[in-house]
Amino acid sequence: MIANMPTVGELLSALEKVAPPNLAFPDDPIGLQLGRKSDPVASCIVSLDPSPSSLAFAIQAQAHAIVSHHPLIYNPVRTLAGDSVQVRSIRTAIENNLAVLVAHTNWDAAPGGINDTLATRLDLSDIQAFGSDIAQEAFKLVTFVPSDYRDGIIDALAEAGCGTIGLYRRCAFYSSGHGTYEPQEGASPLIGEVGTRETADEIRVEMLVPSNAKYDAVKALRDSHPYDEPAFDLYPLVGASKSLPRKGRLASPMTFAEFSNGVGERLQSQVRAYGKSSTKIETVGVVGGSGGSYWLKARIAGCDALVTGEVRHHEAVEAAESGFCVIEAGHYATEQPGVVELSKRLGDLLPGVKFHAYEPSGRSSGAPI
Repeated sequence: MIANMPTVGELLSALEKVAPPNLAFPDDPIGLQLGRKSDPVASCIVSLDPSPSSLAFAIQAQAHAIVSHHPLIYNPVRTLAGDSVQVRSIRTAIENNLAVLVAHTNWDAAPGGINDTLATRLDLSDIQAFGSDIAQEAFKLVTFVPSDYRDGIIDALAEAGCGTIGLYRRCAFYSSGHGTYEPQEGASPLIGEVGTRETADEIRVEMLVPSNAKYDAVKALRDSHPYDEPAFDLYPLVGASKSLPRKGRLASPMTFAEFSNGVGERLQSQVRAYGKSSTKIETVGVVGGSGGSYWLKARIAGCDALVTGEVRHHEAVEAAESGFCVIEAGHYATEQPGVVELSKRLGDLLPGVKFHAYEPSGRSSGAPI
């Protein structure tokens, strides 16, 4: 291995920080699909698809890995014979020792991901998630610390992946109280002496812990806590969920005709608009990719229109006949901005790797490798 060069394993860790695996839909094939965690990575292509053209670009650029939004392997592959696009892509990646990593619905739903980026591109404000389409196993961690150690504990837990709610990180609740204990032989009390009953002023700290961060959270707590035997509880949360779609408000209301024209300009895409052109639009829902089925959830959430990549005919008819407005802007146009954002986020986390966002047209976003 080349000394001090980041590895595929470190790239995977960075990817899971910006697109936590617990945000993915059940059975969504995410993470490392091809390659070895121990292999070095000096350059990486970030692409919407792991297509033959994006892989060819990666090879030409002498990249060591490709991070793709859409999976290379979605269903089990029974054979690598033949010449299908998927088989050619798999063979190409293996033959050229290209690692393939995937962030799919977890990047759709992640803070700052596909849908947050799309909402920002459309100049929406007060961006919020709506619905509850991703069931979550989550916990609340409660611990007790001396007041001087409160911020250090919260920082350590936040670094371990705790305390993220929507677009906010390091979220915690704390309150004052008193703890009592009696150290036994062999203990090393921070406050008090062995054999003497003690009462100390303490801070109760509570933070949200996603299921994938549970063990890291406990380790971070033990490593950063000043007590030799820290007291803590992990409470399972009932009915916890995350949402993939987003909604936001326009700076000022406009007609559906005006809004749909603006969407086409901002996404540089030819759009299809379903709904009455005179309808007043103020609150907008967004779902990158194939999100036409979300139109009813968007209406229930108070949206006047939904912008998505693909809409089936019956979805468009149902929405329009119900007085709701839908814009079909194209799968690529609604997700590629999030691919560019993913490249930037990974570059911030791994400055030792050169990242490049690939565009099939031959144009690309970001500095060349």
